[in-house]
Amino acid sequence: MALVTEAALRAQFGSGDDIAITCYEAPAGTVVTPSARAWLVDHHLDLTIGSKKIFATAHDIASVDEAGNPGVPGASASVSALPYFTKPSHYDLPDGGQIDSKPEHLTALRGNLLVPKNHPQIRFRGMLDALEAEIVLTQVAFNRLGLPAGVADLTEALQYARQILRCEVLDVPFEASTLLGYDEAGLQHNSHYPEERFGIVHFAAAADDGEAVALLNRLRTMARQVELAAYDAFDAGASAPPTRIDLIQALNRLSSAFYLMMFKAKTREYQNG
Repeated sequence: MALVTEAALRAQFGSGDDIAITCYEAPAGTVVTPSARAWLVDHHLDLTIGSKKIFATAHDIASVDEAGNPGVPGASASVSALPYFTKPSHYDLPDGGQIDSKPEHLTALRGNLLVPKNHPQIRFRGMLDALEAEIVLTQVAFNRLGLPAGVADLTEALQYARQILRCEVLDVPFEASTLLGYDEAGLQHNSHYPEERFGIVHFAAAADDGEAVALLNRLRTMARQVELAAYDAFDAGASAPPTRIDLIQALNRLSSAFYLMMFKAKTREYQNG
């Protein structure tokens, strides 16, 4: 069985700035990882596996789900790499029962399994969704402040957060990737020893640091809250690690990235970039 990863796509297409194809075609049975799907979506490439169109990103082309069913036509830049929802013939309940229609107080956890809307994993998804929304608002503010380099860093962080959500919803491992040019070890080291990179020591945000630092500090704290929600969502008891330690570690590194961005804003790297 063939496997297509984001790293393989980057090796094949390079920067992706000038790709001659509009659809990535893979043989039947190929597994395309969530991060690879996200890369294809970001570069506006349709995905076909065997004879089935998995998703389409081109303007005015109807997207389709994993089963080849029509999805929602329209916008390309905002297309999700998650499979489109197809109404199942029945719904499963946590107690093993089945029902034909979804009541309002329940929501789909995965596939046709319904859980209460305050289920810890649903709460985690909601908090991660809120963090993504806050990143976009911060991008708007950075555009107003004339900090395009900061907007670019925030775009990386947004894609990283969305990949965390994809991996949780699809129940697949999170593939570690670089963020702000650092791997996981680099993010951890530089957030612990910022004086080596920025020439200043740890600091607590203050009003005098300006709007950009304040907004990034809010993102940092929100990422920490999402990390705590992940601990609640994937708790396996006192004697075992959380079931999705990969997502928890990714969120920890995301908060580190926001902290490093605070240093970049405070030392005026964004203004000079």
